[in-house]
Amino acid sequence: MLDKDNRLLITRAMSLIMSLTMALFCVSCGESKSDDSTMTESLLNSYMKALCDYNIGAMNKCCMAKHDLYDDGEAALKSCVSIASRIEWKCDNISIDGSSAIAQVIITMPNDIESICSAALGDTVTILDGGSEDDPAGLLASAIKKRVQKAESVTVSAEVAMTKVDNKWYIVNSLGVNRILSDVRTPVASVFSIIQS
Repeated sequence: MLDKDNRLLITRAMSLIMSLTMALFCVSCGESKSDDSTMTESLLNSYMKALCDYNIGAMNKCCMAKHDLYDDGEAALKSCVSIASRIEWKCDNISIDGSSAIAQVIITMPNDIESICSAALGDTVTILDGGSEDDPAGLLASAIKKRVQKAESVTVSAEVAMTKVDNKWYIVNSLGVNRILSDVRTPVASVFSIIQS
C-alpha cells in the first residue's frame, strides 16, 4: 500500500504526463493544419502563376483533371501570353476541412478580350491593305499586345477546389479559372484562324 507522499508523487507525475501528452497532441494538430495551409497556399500560387504565364503544362501539374492543350501556332500562343501577363490575382481565403479545401480568389484581367482581338484584327488588316509584306500573324500578335496593354481591367472572383491525396494537394475544380482560360484563348484562336486562312 502506498503512503500519502508516494500517492501525491504519482498523482503529480500522472498530471505531468497528461499535460505533456495534451501539449504534444495540440502541437501535432497545429503542425498538420499549418502544413496543409502551407501546401494549399503553395499549390494555389503555382497554379495561378502558371495562369498568369499562360503555361497550361504547369497548370496541369497542379490538377487532377487536365486542361486541354491546343496547337494554335507560335504567334497565337504569344498573344495568349501577352493577355495572360496582364492578369493579377489575390487569395481572399482558403478554408480547409480535412482532405478538402476551397480557395476564394479575386482576379483582375483585361476586360472584353474578344473586342481587343477584333480591334487588333482590324489594325492588322489596315496595315496589310496598306501594302505591308510583314508576316500577318506577327502583325496580329503585335497589335493584340498593343491593344491589351491599353485595355481596361475587370475584376472577377473564382473558387478553386482542392483535395488531398496521399499527403499531396491537387486542384480538382476551378470553373472560374477555366472560364478565364477560355476567355483568353477562344478570341485569339478565332482571329488567328481568319488571318491565316
